[in-house]
Amino acid sequence: MSKRVDATITCPKCGKQYPVKLYRTIWGEYEENRHLVMNDQINVAKCPHCGFSFKAPYPFMYVDIKANFAVWWEPQHDPGVDSDTQGFARMFGEKSFYATAPRVQDWEEFKRTINRYYSGELVGGPVERMNFGIGSTPKGGCLGVLLLIVILGFGAFMIL
Repeated sequence: MSKRVDATITCPKCGKQYPVKLYRTIWGEYEENRHLVMNDQINVAKCPHCGFSFKAPYPFMYVDIKANFAVWWEPQHDPGVDSDTQGFARMFGEKSFYATAPRVQDWEEFKRTINRYYSGELVGGPVERMNFGIGSTPKGGCLGVLLLIVILGFGAFMIL
């Protein structure tokens, strides 16, 4: 699921700050999301003070789960991307496309990299596991999902 975050940015033209919502992740398997990226419309901020529009230099991950790949746009090094990548390695495996997503600084190269995945020139790694626990200790949420599956399965059995 695409994720947007609240941020405060400074207009590079007038120097005033204002709040915006920016994408941290966007799911490229949805045509409207792919359109935002390929047509340079994602994370574009328009200053309410002077009207100047610009691409906010905020890193985000383009993900296409159906095509098994992800790519970071990271205009400047962001320690949060380091942390996210480590978390993805723990959750999905060190060779998963989440954990091995290229980090691209240049915007045009970012879009070319996405297109290289779609053309088959680049291939992402499969998700090896789905471990949402901390260390080896399972979280209650996973148990809850399992319980829900059992209940729904039992309910379907009772209907038959």
